[in-house]
Amino acid sequence: MANAHVFASASLGPFDGHINAIAFAPVSTVPWEGRLVIAASGGGLKVIDVEGQQDSTWDGETITALATRADFNLRGLAATMVLALNNNGAVRSFIIDDARGQLIELPIIGLPSGGVSALCALDGDAATPAFLIAMADKNLGVWSISDTGEATLNAKETQTGKLAIAISNCAASGTEVVATGEKGGLFKLSFTNGVNMISGVESAPGQVSALTTKDTNIILVSDPAQGNLHVYDQNLQVLYDLKTPKALSTPGAAEPGALAVSARSFGGAGFSAGLLAVADDSTNRIALVVLDTIPASADTPEG
Repeated sequence: MANAHVFASASLGPFDGHINAIAFAPVSTVPWEGRLVIAASGGGLKVIDVEGQQDSTWDGETITALATRADFNLRGLAATMVLALNNNGAVRSFIIDDARGQLIELPIIGLPSGGVSALCALDGDAATPAFLIAMADKNLGVWSISDTGEATLNAKETQTGKLAIAISNCAASGTEVVATGEKGGLFKLSFTNGVNMISGVESAPGQVSALTTKDTNIILVSDPAQGNLHVYDQNLQVLYDLKTPKALSTPGAAEPGALAVSARSFGGAGFSAGLLAVADDSTNRIALVVLDTIPASADTPEG
């Protein structure tokens, strides 16, 4: 197995408790004010900027997964929409105000009331954000959210499907979705004629994310026990293992856990190419890695 390493450009934290989930909330008009949303095991949510300064918090139940869509216009308020899955299988909805970084609860009518096992944001029109929501009973669907001018936003299921296994984690990869199963396994989903599984491989120990680097789509799966990220191509063929070691005074991620990726600029020359966020389960910190430093392939023998 080939391997590679990439150094973190910044390290955030430590945070209180194990980091269950991370999501990015970029800001189009002022990139350096882009933010992250963090869900820790102690409950609630934190919104921080890329320098680790806290903007707002939500003191609620424990959140296990996050999905965000930037550039949402809520009646003139530029914001990021946030869906959060709690440890009881219910979905909570929020927006993050671009200008102030405030996390505000946002009622959405029509979303599943419980039994949810995973969720992730899909590419598409920012005016009607779309999310894949998977259920513990193996059903799943694409939900589109719209603002019709009523007191609450509305969610409508536009595509449905049922798999042989329940999803535990998912991420958009171009026009498809990559997901992990409740008993392991990594697979791709298609949205042609409903939501369907099109291919899969064994062994997916951690969280999954997907990104484009050097014009190549790759998939990352965290493995805290092995201390690396397993990297796959878009056909789920293993490419290499990626480590994020310490760089001088900047900690890396010795035990990679929660992942998030954004191809959007977060300001300056350093963060303009987009970012990968990797939670370190050993320190409860988050390493920020610039996307264009991640190789599309690795030829270095394992050592």
